[in-house]
Amino acid sequence: MDLHISLTVFTVLFLSAAGLCSCQNELLLDGPLDGEVGGSVVFTLINPPSAPPTKITWTCPSNTVIITSLGDTEMIHPEYIGRVSVNKTTASLDLRSLTLHDTGEYTVNITVSSSGVEQFGKTSLAVFERISTSPIISTGGTLIAGNSSVNLTCDAQGTIITREWTKDGTPLFPSNSITFYEDNRTLSISPVEKEDNGQYTCTVSNPVSSVSENHNLVVKYQKEVNSLSTGAIAGIAVACLVFGLAVGAGGSFFAMRKRNVSGNSRKKDAQDSPFAPPSTSNDAASHVYVNSRVAQELNMRTNSGTVAPNDRIYDRRLSYKSDPTDEPLYVN
Repeated sequence: MDLHISLTVFTVLFLSAAGLCSCQNELLLDGPLDGEVGGSVVFTLINPPSAPPTKITWTCPSNTVIITSLGDTEMIHPEYIGRVSVNKTTASLDLRSLTLHDTGEYTVNITVSSSGVEQFGKTSLAVFERISTSPIISTGGTLIAGNSSVNLTCDAQGTIITREWTKDGTPLFPSNSITFYEDNRTLSISPVEKEDNGQYTCTVSNPVSSVSENHNLVVKYQKEVNSLSTGAIAGIAVACLVFGLAVGAGGSFFAMRKRNVSGNSRKKDAQDSPFAPPSTSNDAASHVYVNSRVAQELNMRTNSGTVAPNDRIYDRRLSYKSDPTDEPLYVN
């Protein structure tokens, strides 16, 4: 019996070295496999045995035998009770309630009674924690183009494989103003410019989950701030001064023009007035005799403001005699 086994092993090794029967002993399993904590995976043989195996053994990453199926008998390691089951026809293994410690390489060995040859195969499993994130944290307050800097921090929990940043859907890379820290956890922009306005997205992922967080960055021009620079204030003051001088000059011009026109009108009115004083006190022809009609007209003009304050006014309170040849008394 021992001699038969030795000859069989020798034959297999010889043929394997010659490349003639590697496919007969090697089992092909799908993988590498990815799983998440608490989930499950199935290790499946791509080239299952042609007949149900009489013996199936699966070994875990620590070289501990997880399960051995021999006919109707199953032997399961205590740590895997309730977590594993094996398909006695295909030799596939179902592993449930995954933990991070389940990460590693898995080996299967089977024996088919018809050939009596042991076959084996290997695959691997990586277990990840599902990712959860927090809102992106921004520092810097109000951002002024050319003057301010900002840090955007993307925190996440779970098994992090990649952390990527995009702006408006376009990937970001290090540049003169962009720097990444702590494996892309923090994005730093210094200084910010107007073109940095937009939506920034941090995407954290692993093979079993991916989560994204968005943040809108607002960058203002200097002129959009409430406080004005010294140069801006000086410019406004000069503009106001020039405008004031222009308005004052225009007002003075129109005032002088109006005064000249008004003076000429008053002179003309004084010359044409029936109340102008006589050229000489002895010139009886130039005397103006006051009667009731003239007194009423003088009173109306005085009350209406037609007579200007600087005009020589001959008071309407005149004494006269009934004799029309008598000269009236003019009071300045």
